[in-house]
Amino acid sequence: MDLKLQIGHATDTGMRRDHNEDCLGVSRSKNGEPDPRGTILVVADGMGGYAAGEVASNLTVTTIIDSYFGFSAGGVADGLSAALKKANQVVVEAATEDTERAGMGATAAVALVLDSELFVANVGDSRVYLIHDGELQQISHDHSWVAELVAVGKITPEEAKVHPMRNVITRSIGGRPQVEIETYPPQPLVHGDVILLCSDGLWGMVPGEQIRRIIESLPPQPAADALIAAANQAGGHDNITAIVCRILGSPEDTEDDATEQVDLLEVQNTEPMPQLQL
Repeated sequence: MDLKLQIGHATDTGMRRDHNEDCLGVSRSKNGEPDPRGTILVVADGMGGYAAGEVASNLTVTTIIDSYFGFSAGGVADGLSAALKKANQVVVEAATEDTERAGMGATAAVALVLDSELFVANVGDSRVYLIHDGELQQISHDHSWVAELVAVGKITPEEAKVHPMRNVITRSIGGRPQVEIETYPPQPLVHGDVILLCSDGLWGMVPGEQIRRIIESLPPQPAADALIAAANQAGGHDNITAIVCRILGSPEDTEDDATEQVDLLEVQNTEPMPQLQL
């Protein structure tokens, strides 16, 4: 089934930072025409200080999208993995060419909607969630110091939330010449499901139950805006980015008949952007 998608997105500098190193992308094609390989959503959280983090996250988003739609061999998981590896190569090369950007990198969370399935890949601790039947499920795994401690039972999830090394990630795009990509089994999608991609500036500030309530009570764009507001109200310690994608079973289920052709959206500022119908 060719699912109809309703997408909202927002990014914000937060209350404590003076610039935004997050970037997001939404694309259904490489060249402006609908592509049979699905709709791709990407959130990247840059690292490396002023300018360098912004460059890393932008390169990560644009390279992943271009590379995925340019991939011609293998399945979806192979395409996503190849796209993230290409982004790693591009960021590493850019950091090597400019000493002021040495060591820059980014996390990357990627969701692809194809037919009636969700495909996910990630590096770092930006997350992909799925809300199904009123439950918020984290699909991606965090590649972080505390996530590894939780996995082996050395600390509890509650202790991880306040651990002094909770912001230390163990994998990143651009961190090393080679990067290990994690992909996940495809998830079936049905009408009413909602996909959320976000940086740690959101999930680290807003409890999961509050995230679920906001998303379930609002259309995607107001929900994305409300998630940003909730993170800022909680302190806004980091840059905040969210993409909210609601699954609508058929074109008749959309709230209006307008369909906007989307090629690529790059967001590195706080300007609100229009809700998308795909």
